[in-house]
Amino acid sequence: MSITLVWTLVLVISVIVEAITIDLVSIWFAVGALIALIGEFLGLSQTLQIIVFVIVSLVCIFISRPLAKKYLRGNIVKTNLDRIIGKHCLVTETITADHKGEVKVMGNLWAATSLNNEKIQIGEYAEVVSIEGSHVIVKKLDKGDDISC
Repeated sequence: MSITLVWTLVLVISVIVEAITIDLVSIWFAVGALIALIGEFLGLSQTLQIIVFVIVSLVCIFISRPLAKKYLRGNIVKTNLDRIIGKHCLVTETITADHKGEVKVMGNLWAATSLNNEKIQIGEYAEVVSIEGSHVIVKKLDKGDDISC
């Protein structure tokens, strides 16, 4: 099998795999194969073509992967609800490991679970850690914490 055919197969297979998958997984190898194929046409030895393929592929990975991760994160849509994360809240219905309770955050009632499945009694204060679906995850505030709702 000629080296030209090998580089062409690597290029075509890499492009097909990239087209089928959602994430960037093989486009770098397609670029490396293309450059190695150009090297073949310019008369480089097979050893140099392999070295060029590896170097170009690695450079493409190290340069483009961080950029792609940054800009192709997916559909992360920030909403006004994010502003309640970190806010303190009053527990209006006891939260246990087996039962969602209820908290009042910025004047609104939310279904709530505790971060570490700890029991939080009515009247105690907690801090909103995150939002999951239609309920909040809270952690109990210690007595010494500044409590402001």
